[in-house]
Amino acid sequence: MKKINFKKFSLLLCMIACMLTFTACTDQISTDDVKLSVKMNELTDAQESIKKWSVGIITYLDKTSDEDIKQDATAALGLGDVDGNLYIVNSENGMNAATVEFYNSWIKSRSELGSLVSIDKGTIQLSKDTGTLCSVTVVATYDKRQCTFEFVFDDDYNLTSGAINPTYTTSEKLGKAALNTVIGIGTVFVVLIFISFIISLFKYVNVIADKLSGTKASKEDSASSVDNAIAQIVTKEENEADDLELIAVITAAIAASEGTSSDGLVVRSIRKRR
Repeated sequence: MKKINFKKFSLLLCMIACMLTFTACTDQISTDDVKLSVKMNELTDAQESIKKWSVGIITYLDKTSDEDIKQDATAALGLGDVDGNLYIVNSENGMNAATVEFYNSWIKSRSELGSLVSIDKGTIQLSKDTGTLCSVTVVATYDKRQCTFEFVFDDDYNLTSGAINPTYTTSEKLGKAALNTVIGIGTVFVVLIFISFIISLFKYVNVIADKLSGTKASKEDSASSVDNAIAQIVTKEENEADDLELIAVITAAIAASEGTSSDGLVVRSIRKRR
């Protein structure tokens, strides 16, 4: 009896060990981890060049006039074409839509910043998104304020987006918030006044409708009056014709009764006796 229990116990231990072995064998390497590792290796090799490009583009924008920036963008000149340095960023295209948008943003923001004083620091972060390699953040100090530049690069080292974020003081932020509030409330009131004006015109719509309907009714009344007048004239003419016939008959009867001619008789009036 004891031997049988021991055998059963040994068999149970063997089954548990086999299950643990199978579980360990089914573990697989994640493809996401492999892709992330490949990205990390690429970024390690390219991060210095990407940081150099980020600093170079900020320096180029500061020392180049708006007109020259527009001409370079129109000619599709990349950063390497204008400063003579070699970059892996945008190495094939030199210029793309994202770079042009970034240039336009700079032209709009330039007056708020002033001249470049120093480029303080830059950080680079690996991206886990498919097709995106990394994002770079660079902080620069200008005459008027600090500014943070943000760049995003794809797996082919092309710029996909660029942002310029000036740093505003608390009073400036409050001033902008107040201005936005005034503009928003003012817009609402203008719209409400316009709606009220439109509603106030509705009474004139009713007046115009009444005038139009009254004109139509007066025209109908005029036409009806004309018809009535014509009918009365026709009736009067018919009555006069009947009276003439009656006068002729009476005249002939009187002449016959008197034995005279009707030529000498004159009928003054005819009255109907009750």
